[in-house]
Amino acid sequence: MLKFHARTDVGLKRRHNEDSLLAAEDFGVFVVADGVGGRKAGELASAITVNTFQTYAPQLKDSVDRFASASNRENRNEVLRLLDQAANAASRRVYEAATATGRQGMTTTLVAAVVGGGAAFVVHVGDSRAYLVRDGQLRQLTEDHSMVNELIRTGAMTPDDAATSRYRNVITRAVGLYPNVRTDTLHVELLDGDRLLLCSDGLSDLVPAQGLLDRMVQVNLTHAVDSLVQAALDAGGKDNITVVAIEPEAVLKAEAVAARARAMEKLFLFEDLPFHARLRVGRIVSEMFVTPGQTIVRQGETGDTLFVVVTGSVSVQLEGQEVAVLKEGEHFGELALVDSEPRSADIVAKGFGHLLCIERDALREYCMMEPALGNLLLWKLVATLGQRLRATNAKLAAERASGAALRTDLM
Repeated sequence: MLKFHARTDVGLKRRHNEDSLLAAEDFGVFVVADGVGGRKAGELASAITVNTFQTYAPQLKDSVDRFASASNRENRNEVLRLLDQAANAASRRVYEAATATGRQGMTTTLVAAVVGGGAAFVVHVGDSRAYLVRDGQLRQLTEDHSMVNELIRTGAMTPDDAATSRYRNVITRAVGLYPNVRTDTLHVELLDGDRLLLCSDGLSDLVPAQGLLDRMVQVNLTHAVDSLVQAALDAGGKDNITVVAIEPEAVLKAEAVAARARAMEKLFLFEDLPFHARLRVGRIVSEMFVTPGQTIVRQGETGDTLFVVVTGSVSVQLEGQEVAVLKEGEHFGELALVDSEPRSADIVAKGFGHLLCIERDALREYCMMEPALGNLLLWKLVATLGQRLRATNAKLAAERASGAALRTDLM
């Protein structure tokens, strides 16, 4: 059974609480919105955003239920699309309210999660955050849309400098600044014992990661949330503080989740990405389960899919003869992501197995939707293909040199 506790506090420095939260337990929908605007009524922006997600909650639950029944890429991405749609509906309503009342600049941050089917789906705008607590570790699921975070990413500022920068509270994306907003969405599989934390920067700015973890691992969820709020107050309480802690009901096996995670981490496209980025690009990945002797790829046929072996092994065959065996973490078919040339070999399952699949169109669509991450994936693909080309050229050069030496010996 899903458990949660939520709390918001005005803090010690502000007169008004511009944060809003939603904990729609029956629908598995949880939201934290941190209003921005002061006299321009940030509390109205956050309230409109929370109310918008309340109206979307039944649709979100239905979408998650479909995913729970069939956890394929289409159903997973439908939940993410619906979260993006809800965030954009909120942005439009906040923008219209601001325009109608002369409060242009009234905006809010947003972090929302819908939980069910052994997974959490997250949408994020601004610098409110989502964290995952698993096996005694705290992992940040979201990346701040803030000026200092952009400077840190480009190497123009250190994290220590960011903590004291006068620009540390300047956000680069907000709900309501324009009728539409660009969101980050992600999906994370859940294990027994996992906990989720959603919070405004009134908590994350004042309580370090270790302090968040120490309190989130408390057995009693209510005590955990209360101690998080108190820690922020003890650190000065300079901003409104909003915390939602969730202990989902997990239905997936740890072994399957771990195997998928290992395959994602090892794949050349994703190996250098931070954890939160791998979760975001995970929307392009689908799964395939194979049986002994099943032909996955047929020589001479065109294809559009890169495959990664999660469990089991596959046989690479030329003219019916096995020339290689690919095992867990290895991949095949990367050239299919860039062209439609015939496959160069048969790929046959040696036993029961599980594969991850990335289709060319899914990669292309993601590159248009998330240009920064998409371009990074494309550069990784180009680099890998370049390495293959250099290796082939080196092999050909060695064979030519060997042939020339042989001719010299015969003369």
